[in-house]
Amino acid sequence: MADVSLQLVREFFELNLFQTLTNWQQEPWRERVPEHSPQMFLQNTRTVSMREPAFVLPPEELPLIERAVVEVRAWHADRFYPSVIEANPVLFQFAEESALALAREVFAGQPFVTILILSELPVSAEQRRRAVSLLQAANIKHVMEFPAILQDLLHKVSANVAYPSPTLQTLRLLKRYKFIRHQQMELPFAVEPTLPFPAPFVETAPVEPDSSSED
Repeated sequence: MADVSLQLVREFFELNLFQTLTNWQQEPWRERVPEHSPQMFLQNTRTVSMREPAFVLPPEELPLIERAVVEVRAWHADRFYPSVIEANPVLFQFAEESALALAREVFAGQPFVTILILSELPVSAEQRRRAVSLLQAANIKHVMEFPAILQDLLHKVSANVAYPSPTLQTLRLLKRYKFIRHQQMELPFAVEPTLPFPAPFVETAPVEPDSSSED
């Protein structure tokens, strides 16, 4: 599951115009990170605004991120309640100083942020606030929820384009054969972009003058 989640996250960032590097793509780094750590390094290819993005990062604010080290801990079976966060210090390891040394080497000393990808935060406002506070206290700069990533992928994938990526091709086929057509009622986007239609043409007969009204 971790490999599938990592692949989806990587495709998501690449569709949003980021260059991505996973931590096993370079031989010298393999022995310096956990064997199954689903981590990647991002470099934005666009000009970045100086505005500060939100802690719970929505896809539309990705242009505000210049560089980032990303850890994928989706854990799709549950939400990230405060009790789950407190019981799993492994969530914070990628933001520790010893782990960030590798990111500094990758980015050649240039500034970067940390992004944790998780399944979902709690719905309850109080539990969500507590979960966010715990994550911020652990030196994590941003988090992203997996539903937002999937929504953005489905929005950007076209049903009419063949993709070389197996994951994007799978999403494309789901759209092509309308297995996700009912999502329009549940998600804040249309399955396909809405096209502008011209006003309908209605042919009418010319109006004859009323002879009875003449003197």
